Amino acid sequence: MSRKVKVLFASSEEDLIVPLIEKLEALRPGLPLYVVSEFPAPRGQWIPYHQGRGLADNLALCRASLRGQELDLAAVVLQPRVPFRRLRLMALLMAPLRTLFYNENLDHFMLRPRSLPSMARYFLWRLKNLLRWQLNPGGPLYTFFWRLVHPSALRRPLLFARAKIFGAFVRALKALAPRRREDELGAPLPEGISVVVPSRNGVDLLRNLLPGLLRELDGYEAEIIVVDNGSTDGTAEWLAREYPRVTVEISPQPLSFAAAVNRGARRARYAYTCFLNNDMVLEAGFFAPLREAFRRVPDLFCATAQIFFPAGERRQETGKAVMPPRSAKTAAPDFPVRCELPVPGEDSSYVLYGSGGCSLYDTRKLRRLGGLDEAYEPAYVEDLDLGYRAWLRGWPTVFASEARLEHRHRATTSRYFTPEELERVLEVNYLKFLTRSVGSPRLFSRLWKQATGRLNLLASREGGGTAALNALAEAWKAPWWFRRGVEEGPLSEDLILALTSGEVAVFPGRRPSDRPRIMVLSPYVPFPLSHGGAVRIYNLMRRAAEHYGQILVAFADELEAPAAEVLDHCVEVVLVRRVGSHLRRATDRPDVVEEFDSATFRAAVRQTARKWRPSIAQLEFTQMAVYAADCQPARTLLVEHDVTFDLYQQLLRQQEDWEVRRQLERWVRFETEAWKQVDCVVTMSEKDRAVVSEARAECLPNGVDLIRFQPANREPEKGRLLFIGSFAHLPNVLAMDYFLREVWPLLADSGPSMHVIAGARHRYHLERWKDRVQLNLELPGVEVEDFVADVRPAYERAAVVVAPLLASAGTNIKIMEAMAMGKAIVS
Repeated sequence: MSRKVKVLFASSEEDLIVPLIEKLEALRPGLPLYVVSEFPAPRGQWIPYHQGRGLADNLALCRASLRGQELDLAAVVLQPRVPFRRLRLMALLMAPLRTLFYNENLDHFMLRPRSLPSMARYFLWRLKNLLRWQLNPGGPLYTFFWRLVHPSALRRPLLFARAKIFGAFVRALKALAPRRREDELGAPLPEGISVVVPSRNGVDLLRNLLPGLLRELDGYEAEIIVVDNGSTDGTAEWLAREYPRVTVEISPQPLSFAAAVNRGARRARYAYTCFLNNDMVLEAGFFAPLREAFRRVPDLFCATAQIFFPAGERRQETGKAVMPPRSAKTAAPDFPVRCELPVPGEDSSYVLYGSGGCSLYDTRKLRRLGGLDEAYEPAYVEDLDLGYRAWLRGWPTVFASEARLEHRHRATTSRYFTPEELERVLEVNYLKFLTRSVGSPRLFSRLWKQATGRLNLLASREGGGTAALNALAEAWKAPWWFRRGVEEGPLSEDLILALTSGEVAVFPGRRPSDRPRIMVLSPYVPFPLSHGGAVRIYNLMRRAAEHYGQILVAFADELEAPAAEVLDHCVEVVLVRRVGSHLRRATDRPDVVEEFDSATFRAAVRQTARKWRPSIAQLEFTQMAVYAADCQPARTLLVEHDVTFDLYQQLLRQQEDWEVRRQLERWVRFETEAWKQVDCVVTMSEKDRAVVSEARAECLPNGVDLIRFQPANREPEKGRLLFIGSFAHLPNVLAMDYFLREVWPLLADSGPSMHVIAGARHRYHLERWKDRVQLNLELPGVEVEDFVADVRPAYERAAVVVAPLLASAGTNIKIMEAMAMGKAIVS
């Protein structure tokens, strides 16, 4: 006989879930309660609802979770403007006549004749609320009539609508325009640096700049070209008198920043050209890091310096210019391009462009691009445009953090333009950049919608937004700004923006780069040694560093300097911030694969492979196989720490589970196909090697560091048990649950203690696995620790090490460590 249950379909905002649970617990209190929700519920048995999946998948999971039980009562919340329509429909499909429909006040009705008065009251109440919202200030209907009475208020929405129309027209132009690529750079130029300094009435600024600039150029073949840009303060005469070796290019009339710099750059004689604002003060050793960047990064277009501001001033620029990712629907008020604070230790990280006031360029590439685009008047965004066009050609820009200077911000422009005028210029020039330089019609459309939506938002704000409104008024000129024949290079524009989004940081390692190179791709940084996978990766890298130059590309929760233990064994470490989300694309691949499939990581892998040309790319863990094609031309090794579908088969043998079976089917397809896409598969055991039958496979078994792990001289503590296993790995949670439920009660008479080392963020992972297992660690004698840097003292204190694994693939390093420590083991 099936058991009756009640189910809450949590289709409301979070603050209503607990009151609803209390309401349902009071109704038919003897029935078990299930909660279908995005996140684990505070009470009741959780059934996950996946926003990224379709109705059919979520419905199948819910029915499977309730198999053998009768749904006696269901509840949903009809809260407006909450994206849970499919969740409410699930309740209707599963129990149409037994569903309670709640509103935000927790009044309810059912789909039954006697509920018709309640239903009528509900719909009248909802209609009244809708009319109140529509007819009050801020409501769409109120706003519409108010604008009819105040015609001037129609200007902004009409300008916004016009901007959308002209944006669509430009998108069509881009779809028709051919992409092009030309490779000729011209003859090589003499080694040396040409410094171009535009200056308008800037004698006082040049007095501060030139002594330090000359000091920093000492030892280089170099020239300084000052563009006297319509000055009336005797700049040319002062330079001729005080600095006769400085070349002066005179323009009687003031030019835009781009035109002035181009005028000086045309006279450059050397292989590298530095654009330098006159309001900069250089720190010692300025040019050496910029030149070193060109030695390290092939095809480099630009190395840009780190910018500081005078003491006490807000640091408005840093030199690390990025464009953070945003949804096309997001109208964030911040300007889309920003400067981020550098991460301590990073150097040669990829940025979107080099600041036009403190960057070193490859002169031939600069000329090939035609210099700065003079359409950007009077200043701003021309350097973004230049850097982006170079990226389209496959010529990177990097941030040279050790090249440092101080910027006296807007010391020139603020004399001739008001802040509002400069803000309008910035906004208009950004729209020009999108129109002129973004080649992909789809990407242009997304960025144009973001940009004009942002201007519309800023212009609507009370007491401000004049510059934004004026910029929006100029968006109709986009077809006249359009530039045909945008360049096309090795990285797509989406990957360029992903690489320069601020989510990637590059850290130079401490190993020489003149050895055969291996690129290691990992889902995490393999230090600290928080679990068996990290132990294996780190120790193999430590030994391989004696013979190979290793480049590590890894995900990280936060961008921060890698541990010295990692940098000591690498030529370079590239970290990609992992943006976690429970919302994943609905595909036919396993969820873990989707979780680690990142455009930013793909861009980092491709650029790192271009930079270092590794002989071998080593893909650690099955999910990293999605990047095999991005490692070309390197040969690829897929390191199978465990055969993942084998693990899922074991889990399924223990307990039938719809989600596990679904993931198993996907893992079988993905994993077996992945084996065919790489040059060699590396397994931990001969058993796993035999499974990989359709591809070349080698077994490189796990081991343990016998110098680090040795039997201790101290006596263990009587009755002390030890379990080590990161709760990020489901089999470890299942193992602990089994042990505490089935074994621990049998040991109670002997008074044991249980030491559990559960790894970093173990409480987070317990919540993550809550639909599969609800582990109770609040038992007498059970001591739980998070991550432990050195587990040897824990082994020494333990009388027995337990490894009660119900499902396990690969081999377990923790068992080998226990053996090396001379411990008794029960598994």
